[in-house]
Amino acid sequence: MNHVETRILIQELETDGHSPMKFICSDGSVYYVKYRSGKSFDKDEINCLVFEMVCTALLQRLQVPTPALALVTIADGSYAKGQLKANKRYTKPEVIALGSKEIARADLIKEIEMVKKRTEFNRFLNPEDLIRIAIFDLWVDNYDRHCDNYNLLTAMNEGRLQYIAIDHAFAFGGLKGMNIFNEKTDVNPRRKLIQSQYFKSVVKFIAQKEQLQIIKGFISLLKQLPINDLIDEVFSQIPEQWQISTLLRARIIGFLQSEHRLVSLQQIVSLNLIKTKRGKP
Repeated sequence: MNHVETRILIQELETDGHSPMKFICSDGSVYYVKYRSGKSFDKDEINCLVFEMVCTALLQRLQVPTPALALVTIADGSYAKGQLKANKRYTKPEVIALGSKEIARADLIKEIEMVKKRTEFNRFLNPEDLIRIAIFDLWVDNYDRHCDNYNLLTAMNEGRLQYIAIDHAFAFGGLKGMNIFNEKTDVNPRRKLIQSQYFKSVVKFIAQKEQLQIIKGFISLLKQLPINDLIDEVFSQIPEQWQISTLLRARIIGFLQSEHRLVSLQQIVSLNLIKTKRGKP
């Protein structure tokens, strides 16, 4: 993972989550930088940065589009004190935060942007990845991709719109579940992408046979992932100053490898996805 320093703060974004700071960094790129917003005053909130790193590593291995990450050292003089509100409690010079690299000319998917016609569906380069992202979110228990906030970008690629999954900080049950998630935690589709109206408006144009192939193939890939190696690689890059519990690694591995959850995942995906009717050509 790249390691950069902040140079100029563009703005602090107002969100319900970590209120990311948009910085120009030392490599000349723009990053959305997260640390601890201070809203919850929970010392374990920094675990969300680990969750982001884990999910990004998994998605990259699964070849699902997602932004590159970098460790970002907050440099003295790169922002004025008055520019930070949500982040002022913890964001100080020499703090190492986590940055998501900006994707140029990308747009956030909004709830109102339903796909109503085949011609609209055909504008997308990778609609099948929407199914993979929905399955992934169930697997990692991502609580932050639903009708209120899809955390999905679209950007032009090869003349068509490509789906890109962003922001995985509230995986593993999010803030409420981070201290209790385990291999017996049930797979829960409620308020996740798979039950959203936008998702249904897209996948209705994908034939049922193809949906089944995507489900079978992607869940098979999840089972084949070298989870231990991937998680070990992530944890080797975590800054010491974050003071992450050594138990977190084992809990994440047990959660992702849980046979109980993988069996439940297949059942829930089939129930929530295959029943969607195919749209008219």
